[in-house]
Amino acid sequence: MQKNQVKPEKKNENAQQHHSAPKPETKENDKIAALEKEAAEMRDKFMRTYAEMENIKKRCQNEIEKNAKVAIADFALDLLPVADNLERALAQEIPDELKNNDFLKNLIAGVQMTQKQLYAALNKNGVTVIESVGKPFDPNTQKAIQQVFDDKLEDGTVIQEWQKGYLIGGDRILREAMVIVSKK
Repeated sequence: MQKNQVKPEKKNENAQQHHSAPKPETKENDKIAALEKEAAEMRDKFMRTYAEMENIKKRCQNEIEKNAKVAIADFALDLLPVADNLERALAQEIPDELKNNDFLKNLIAGVQMTQKQLYAALNKNGVTVIESVGKPFDPNTQKAIQQVFDDKLEDGTVIQEWQKGYLIGGDRILREAMVIVSKK
């Protein structure tokens, strides 16, 4: 019977330990719960801050791209008169007595190469020429400066281009074309 007596004492000791043990476990559980709550709050703050930083990063990147486009457009606008003048220089008639002049031939070849390089640089930066002659008048990309009567052409066909028009980025007008349009 000693065995039986010992066992209940152990059970009572265990029971007493269980009754006295919940107090420290409750304190630990409260600490754990408080730390978990604090960790959750910190994670939430971190995630909000991270999201805000990502949004700032995107806004800054968009602003940089926008400023670059504006800078390219402004610079391209400054170069368009140069392109116009090169075209005017090459459109000049050469008198018959100078057509075989080697110096003049080399000068013309140099101006043509300069014009070609200028157009390549403009194209590289998204600036393209608006094709106008022989096409219907488009008030979105062209400005009619004169109408000429012509029974052979459809009404509103561009007959001549007084000044080239340019697009930037394929869809935004950098400069309207100034054109002469047919009228029946």
